[in-house]
Amino acid sequence: MKMRLILDAAHSSTFNMAADEFLMESQKETSALPVLRIYFWKTPSISIGYFQNIHQAEKKFHGKKVGAIVRRITGGGLVSHGNDLTFSIVLKNSDPMLPSDVKMSYLKINEALRLGLKEVYRELDYADCKTIPSGRGVGERVCFEQPACYDLLIGGKKVVGASQRRKEGVILHQSAVFLPDSREMLTDKILKGFRRQWKIDFEPQLFTTGEIDLIRLKEKERYSSPEWASPVI
Repeated sequence: MKMRLILDAAHSSTFNMAADEFLMESQKETSALPVLRIYFWKTPSISIGYFQNIHQAEKKFHGKKVGAIVRRITGGGLVSHGNDLTFSIVLKNSDPMLPSDVKMSYLKINEALRLGLKEVYRELDYADCKTIPSGRGVGERVCFEQPACYDLLIGGKKVVGASQRRKEGVILHQSAVFLPDSREMLTDKILKGFRRQWKIDFEPQLFTTGEIDLIRLKEKERYSSPEWASPVI
């Protein structure tokens, strides 16, 4: 199976979210390959889930230097970015790479992560789905304070969290990895895990100039609005 690989640079919070939504919309093209995008955050930022209130998030962090706040189009809770490696997977619902069952799709992705990262983090394990609550990231819930089903843990502490959006036959999966090693090493191990677990041939391809123009337009029209982003606080 082939998958487009975008090893992206560090960008603003609004660009990062606009880029992932752009990739999701691009899957409507019949010829579009599934995509794995690995990226970072130019400045410390907070992302909130689609169902959360950005004004509540502003109040929560009032007076604290946390950076910009941006809304994701995926669910889940608040995530503090800056020291993490973030990645997105975008593909059609019909793609055999992921099961149609939501929980099992989280498991399949994290199986690949765990396979690659266990070379360094042998204690990496899954959150037990039987002992954790479920539900959307409403209110001010902070994603990494509470594991969800099949999140990856070390010593009971959540180190990999994720959220998804399924719309018009396309899946967007966004995940944040909080581990202390270098971005280069983590990227190498994660790609190794996907290659081995999913039997993938990656086709490296950065965003084209035309794609960046469309992302910038989406960033301006949606992610710069008060309901989707707040100034640095």
